[in-house]
Amino acid sequence: MKKIIFILLVLSISINCQSFTVEKINGDVKALIGYSEEWIKVKEGQILKGSDLIATGDKSYVILNNNGSRFILQSNSALGINNIKKISINELLLALAMEEIRNLPKNKENDTRRNTAVYGEKVGSSSTIKNSLSDLGIKKLNGAKHLVKNGYKESGILLAKETFRKYPDTKSKIEDRLFFVDVMIDIGILNEALTELDDIKEKCSKESQIEKVEERYEKIKEILSKK
Repeated sequence: MKKIIFILLVLSISINCQSFTVEKINGDVKALIGYSEEWIKVKEGQILKGSDLIATGDKSYVILNNNGSRFILQSNSALGINNIKKISINELLLALAMEEIRNLPKNKENDTRRNTAVYGEKVGSSSTIKNSLSDLGIKKLNGAKHLVKNGYKESGILLAKETFRKYPDTKSKIEDRLFFVDVMIDIGILNEALTELDDIKEKCSKESQIEKVEERYEKIKEILSKK
């Protein structure tokens, strides 16, 4: 346990050291800077650091640049700058193990600082960036998908799992959860994919959803049979 915590601490420190320059903005883009509870409008040329959280509104996007490496966050998405980071499979597995520990029942007053701030603040004018728990959770899932699409598959999986824990309502998003199961299968973490499928199956309310879950089970069985 101490080894896992130490490795994750080192990983967290390295991630939080990075920064991105806002290269281009289209539409409504806001951010929580550091541990501030107030959303501010993001400007081109602004430097965003690891602890900052950025969110896009409807029909909006932002292009971030880190020494020539560009990241595009599309509309209706939210992402912590510290999530835009390549991590290894082993680092992912350690982080997922810690997520399982964090998912165990605990006192409600724990780990509420950023979440409470987000829920309580008005994220944007009109309805472009909404401020409810579910809306932000969905935006973070979209952000996790953009991580995958930008080549950060391991980081995308980790953010998705973290989002499912912090925003329990998002666990009902079966299609989104299956999307990340497919990514798990793609990178070869089959045990983790099976664990996720077991949990998803319990929450399926439609026969079509159960069929899709069973398809993933069969795909994993086929992969294992060839090893």
